[in-house]
Amino acid sequence: MKKFMVGTLSAFLAMSLVACSNSASKEESGYSIQKVKVKITDDANLIGKVGIQDSKGKMVDVKPKALYYEFKMKQQGKRKFYQNDKDEIEAKIIPNEDLKKASINTVGVNVFDEGHKQCGTGMGIEEFDYMKKGKVDVHYDLGATVKNKEMPMAPSDQKLKKLQKVARHGKLVITRNNKEIGRYDLETLESVKK
Repeated sequence: MKKFMVGTLSAFLAMSLVACSNSASKEESGYSIQKVKVKITDDANLIGKVGIQDSKGKMVDVKPKALYYEFKMKQQGKRKFYQNDKDEIEAKIIPNEDLKKASINTVGVNVFDEGHKQCGTGMGIEEFDYMKKGKVDVHYDLGATVKNKEMPMAPSDQKLKKLQKVARHGKLVITRNNKEIGRYDLETLESVKK
């Protein structure tokens, strides 16, 4: 009888450990992507404006065109673990070779490379609601909509369509305090390993 009790207790403990490790890994992943929208836009409400000096030295606002990604996301696990993420998480796109080449061929640089100085990038987070749903957006400037001395002109709409066609050939990476907490395939929206 004692052997049976010890065996049963051991099995129960083993199952508890497996359950704990599964829930811990779920907490660590943090998010799932529900939906993604990708577009080329010059909508200042989505991507802002850039302050540039004109020929007389006066600051003027210039609207850029950008490759804009909008992710509808859902927090996994208990909300208390993610309440402060609005100010703590960052997101970026890591392109595959197709997307990188398309960017270089269209804009002249790999816009996803943080080291280039030609155009800017941006990111925004809409606070997650009581349903644990929210929005994360990332954009990469492709050039200006009007001539200026600081930012090159955006390529033609026809060229930009080629870039948009392969815009989901890559991965979304989310970090919290500079530590990666999620990586997602842009085509399948599934979580992937590093």
